Amino acid sequence: MTVKKHDGFGGSGTPMSGTTDGFLEECSSCGQCTSACPFLDRYGNPDRIIAGQPELAFLCTNCTGCDALCPLSLSPSEALFQTKERLIAKDSVSGKAASALRSARSFAERGHKAPFIHYSKTGTVFWPGCSLAGTNPETVRATASLLGKVLETEVGLALDCCFDPLYQMGDTRSTRETSNRIRERLKKAGIERIIVGCMNCRKVFREYLPDLDIQYVLEVLPDGIMDQPPAGKVYLHHPCPFYRLEGITEKAEGMLQNAVEEMEAQRAPACCGLGGNLAQQAPGLADQFTERVTMEACGSTIITSCMGCVNIFLKKGQETYHILDLITGTKPKSKPVSSVIKWANRLKLAQTSRSR
Repeated sequence: MTVKKHDGFGGSGTPMSGTTDGFLEECSSCGQCTSACPFLDRYGNPDRIIAGQPELAFLCTNCTGCDALCPLSLSPSEALFQTKERLIAKDSVSGKAASALRSARSFAERGHKAPFIHYSKTGTVFWPGCSLAGTNPETVRATASLLGKVLETEVGLALDCCFDPLYQMGDTRSTRETSNRIRERLKKAGIERIIVGCMNCRKVFREYLPDLDIQYVLEVLPDGIMDQPPAGKVYLHHPCPFYRLEGITEKAEGMLQNAVEEMEAQRAPACCGLGGNLAQQAPGLADQFTERVTMEACGSTIITSCMGCVNIFLKKGQETYHILDLITGTKPKSKPVSSVIKWANRLKLAQTSRSR
């Protein structure tokens, strides 16, 4: 039985019996996938990790870079994800992984309740995601306004946490339950269309709310509206979930290619180091992921569509912009934003949105 990936990973809320065993049977342990990933490069072939040290699966960032190199067209990333899912279901998580899981749960639960949540009572909303809302709320407001002009309708805000930090660690059950609560909140507010500014949110919603009208913001915005393109050569870094939605990498490239002087675009999945909550478990290993991207950029300004990626690159002193900052013309961040400031920004954004 071949393990294949789709928009999310398992997403079943319960372990997917048989598929990981099928991967172990079919994997030839050739090692080709290890060149795509600092995690596999350090700990070895994925079949041996799953069979011998399954707890190491929590160091997988879910980037899917290994899938692209598998000569048998298997999906090592999903087999590793299902291993996380199985260990969580069996309550067999310990050490740094357990600590990271508790931290992810605390973060998600805090952002999923008052006073940080808000649902505008408009038919269409912009859902920015936690990191964008916390890092640059001005960009959130400007994007909602721009979407309103493009769509010729009122676009409000929906501020909430989709529980992706837990999903990335394999806690699909909690993520599914949260999606059901979000469905009810959207229904209560009379929201019929959701435009998301975070591809991780898009991934979760596509998995658990497939019947709702949900699009990623770059799918909605037209080309040729870049308000303040950066000067010089740029490197376009695609967030890992981009590779699970057909056509979105090309869309991001199309929005930039006629606006910048020279551009090089990332061609294969390459995690910034934040995926799977890796940085809390093995910061040195996470740094290796980050350095792979910054070295590939070769000193060029990095542009990306993930505010989490922006913050991690800024921490390394790498000039980096979020694509929505450039599209809307809002002032980009030149330094990483602290956790305290992010929560304060999210609170203020929710409060000001409720008062309108």
